Amino acid sequence: MSHNHWSSNQLSATLRDAIFFLCFCVAPGHAAARTPSEIIQETVNSVLSTLQNSTLNDDSKRRQVKGIISDHFDYRAMSSRVLATNWKQTDQAQRRRFTSLFKELLTNTYWRKISGYDDETVEVVGEKIRNGKLATVNTLIRTGTVDIPVDYKLYRRDDGTWRAYDVVIEQVSLVRNYRGSFQTIVHDVGIEGLLTQLATKVAQSSEPAQ
Repeated sequence: MSHNHWSSNQLSATLRDAIFFLCFCVAPGHAAARTPSEIIQETVNSVLSTLQNSTLNDDSKRRQVKGIISDHFDYRAMSSRVLATNWKQTDQAQRRRFTSLFKELLTNTYWRKISGYDDETVEVVGEKIRNGKLATVNTLIRTGTVDIPVDYKLYRRDDGTWRAYDVVIEQVSLVRNYRGSFQTIVHDVGIEGLLTQLATKVAQSSEPAQ
């Protein structure tokens, strides 16, 4: 009998909403000369500008915005943290497949959230850098009724650029949340079983929203 844990391990509403903010990660190119908080603020402005561009249709907006995420969020680093000890049990082909599927799941889910953007604003309220290599940037998502704290975890690569590897919303880590769900699935059906379920979830998330 096959086991599918997605229904029993769905992200909480708060964690699902965290994916909405994945776009606010890292800006391109000359980012090495800028602080992590400056990079995030710049990227926020770029994404919001794309969403508000009336000359673009929805497909163009989707491609551009998903491109920002795909180019500047370190999905391999995130994938290794999500699989944790199970990462060491996978071969290179399985790692590539997991990273690709996980990236598609996040960007697809993210687009469903961001496409309904309704004039929320983002404010950077703090930054901490440790040893010049790890950074946490604190932001607030300001809505009409509530301010939502969202923290970004970044690391500095050898080329000097910063990449995000985790998002923490209201003290709940996206990486830790997925890690718990995936560990349960791997325990029951193995890595290949997880990849099969992940591929199914990606296909579902790729369908147009009703």
